[in-house]
Amino acid sequence: MLASAHEKGVGWASAAVFLSASLWGVYWVPIRYFGGKGIDGTWTLVLMNLPAALVLTVFVVATWRTQRPYLGAALLVGLGTGLGLACYGLGIVYGSVIRATLLFYLTPVWSTLIGLVWLGERPGWQRWVAIALGLAGLGALVAGNVGIPLNGGDVLAVFSGIFWAIGGSLIKRAGRIPMGGMSMAQYWVLCLSVMGFLLVAGPRPMPDAAVVIGLVPVFMIISLALILPGVALIFWASQFLFPGRVGLLMMSEVLVAVVTASIFLPDERLALLQWLGAALIVGASIVELLPSRRRRGRGGS
Repeated sequence: MLASAHEKGVGWASAAVFLSASLWGVYWVPIRYFGGKGIDGTWTLVLMNLPAALVLTVFVVATWRTQRPYLGAALLVGLGTGLGLACYGLGIVYGSVIRATLLFYLTPVWSTLIGLVWLGERPGWQRWVAIALGLAGLGALVAGNVGIPLNGGDVLAVFSGIFWAIGGSLIKRAGRIPMGGMSMAQYWVLCLSVMGFLLVAGPRPMPDAAVVIGLVPVFMIISLALILPGVALIFWASQFLFPGRVGLLMMSEVLVAVVTASIFLPDERLALLQWLGAALIVGASIVELLPSRRRRGRGGS
């Protein structure tokens, strides 16, 4: 009975990660949209995430007694995931949408290694097959030229996966801590690290104040109705699932990003080999979701 309840919980958590990550596959769309309105991509990252940071700060202050005992762990998790999302967004801004997404999805490799060393995870054969399929798919996708030379955006995209894997492992290790503190820390780290990047990399054109004010409702809808719920669901599910599994399930984002970017961005259309890579990545997620007798206890999620 308990095993059945556990499996059902893992199933719901897995579905939440898969669907939430799919939404992240169109994360590039508002970045390009606001770019067309004259707002540089780096400023767009701040403006899209600042509303969530402010709302969550109010929530954490209002529930301070509940949040306070877990604040240290929440800040550590937020540091990892916030840096991960900041690097991912900057990778999209300064490089190829498809390549940034693909390089982020080396995450399952980092997550599984962290899980083996730090969390005592014992991956079954399905995890290794899924990782092999995922890496083969990534290799096929990267093999084709997407029209944009390798650049600093690609380096940032690699680090985005590493930081996200660290954050996911910290969630699993910390156990059930309030999502409000974790999410608040993540969004503030994201905004501040992007601003720090601006100081190091050089100033970018300041957006026109009138344009920004006119788009405030759009920024708030994207931040509070799309980005925040998606991350909250992944955080919730990460308390039940090992980070390697979370990383594999999040590969649904790859398919959505690849398909949408290849359709709407002419310089990022895919060749046949790259479509094969996308199919392999989807296959990796399917293998990971197949039932297995070995999925019990610590190694089961």
